[in-house]
Amino acid sequence: MRIAALCCLIAGASAFAPAAISRSSTALNARVPEGDRSPEISEIYQLADRWAEIRLYSDEEAKEKLSGEEAEAYERYHAKVKEDIEKAQDLAMRMAKAVAIPQVAKKSKTQRKKDAWANKQARAAADAAYEASLTSSK
Repeated sequence: MRIAALCCLIAGASAFAPAAISRSSTALNARVPEGDRSPEISEIYQLADRWAEIRLYSDEEAKEKLSGEEAEAYERYHAKVKEDIEKAQDLAMRMAKAVAIPQVAKKSKTQRKKDAWANKQARAAADAAYEASLTSSK
């Protein structure tokens, strides 16, 4: 009986778990088998494999190991990446400034009293001006 109750609990709990997703490689991501490749495709795969190694080099490694067209391509790629990173950081800073709510400093007790006194004086002056306008219009 206990085992049946335990099985029901486990089966019921698994009903709320997300289903496992298996992602298989699509035909677009798969490589052409070695025997079916044309010479042009083989050359493209070799260049892609070489570039996959090159683009992960540090600047020092690239200066030591690369020359000619590979070095130029590496420098162009990394200059573009660095520029994109700077743009993204600048955009993030602008967004953070736009989203941030400015914090107003809390007034001190004496400042509140000064403000209340200034308001009282302004009301008294306005009342006096109103009374003066009433008496002058008669």
